[in-house]
Amino acid sequence: MVVVPILAALGVTMPKTSSRAITSPAGTADTMGVLAHVALTPLELHRVVDQVGACIAWAARWICPADDILITVERPMELDTESQMVASILAKKKTAGATHAIIDIPVGTSAKVRSHAEAEELATLFRTVGERIDLRLDVIVTEARGPIGWGIGPRLEALDVLAVLRREAGAPADLREKALFLAARLLEMVAR
Repeated sequence: MVVVPILAALGVTMPKTSSRAITSPAGTADTMGVLAHVALTPLELHRVVDQVGACIAWAARWICPADDILITVERPMELDTESQMVASILAKKKTAGATHAIIDIPVGTSAKVRSHAEAEELATLFRTVGERIDLRLDVIVTEARGPIGWGIGPRLEALDVLAVLRREAGAPADLREKALFLAARLLEMVAR
């Protein structure tokens, strides 16, 4: 939610589709939903992007309906394969029309990925699938020592985002730094 406005302000078109919470207190769509309507139709998404150059929307219902069904089935059965996760993430990006994407794989004791070896295997899978579907990816592995920002949950995370975007003195430095790092990597990738 910080990267999209930074890149849009620099002229990069950013139709960002995001998910609802799956393994955390809030997905990006949940947090953005505190500030704006996120359940956009394809027409609404295109209209917003045409007007302002970017959006953050929850579009799983129409962008990858089969994926939505698989996630619904997987959750109660506690199935969570790397292949399905990669397919889910990249299918949404490709279907939304993305040509470039940055994939951040946080590694840590409380993260979904616990070791650097596991992260590198996952990164290789992302790169392989990305190449096959003609999607330029920058896959990075970052340290996850805990939640980023001060808040946990949609409302508090939205307040953190707003504090960073407003450049408030008490804004979470870790959120600001990670967002700037990711924005710079993506900007460098699309500028090539």
